[in-house]
Amino acid sequence: MGDTIHSSIIASAVMSETNTAGGMIFAGWAIMIVLLAMAFVFLRCGKKEYAVAILPLLITPFFYIISGVIARLFDVIAPFSIPELRVIITISAGLISCLLLGLASKQISGLRTRHVFFWSCAAFVIILTLVFVSNMLIAAR
Repeated sequence: MGDTIHSSIIASAVMSETNTAGGMIFAGWAIMIVLLAMAFVFLRCGKKEYAVAILPLLITPFFYIISGVIARLFDVIAPFSIPELRVIITISAGLISCLLLGLASKQISGLRTRHVFFWSCAAFVIILTLVFVSNMLIAAR
């Protein structure tokens, strides 16, 4: 019983932090900073193809961050609400990111390495997009 109460308190504290728009925007910035740092490290190690291949991973968090501004601009001409437009923008960014990831990963040598790299990064983008979209839908309620 005590563990259940303790875990529900932790879960509610975590959810209250990430359900705010500011919490997820902060997470988006943190993800972008880490990915840029990874690209820099790959460049410093002489792995230019890996540095270029992870750049499409920046698209989804970047467009999530600016989706509010874009949605407000298109709100007057689009038949969708601002939260719906943000979801459309974020899902589109995830799709574009996966497509560009496929193109960028072609430079990686070794078929097995390329496939593992691509599927790992694609899973990251899909999960990140789902987290962003579910957070927007929860916040829109």
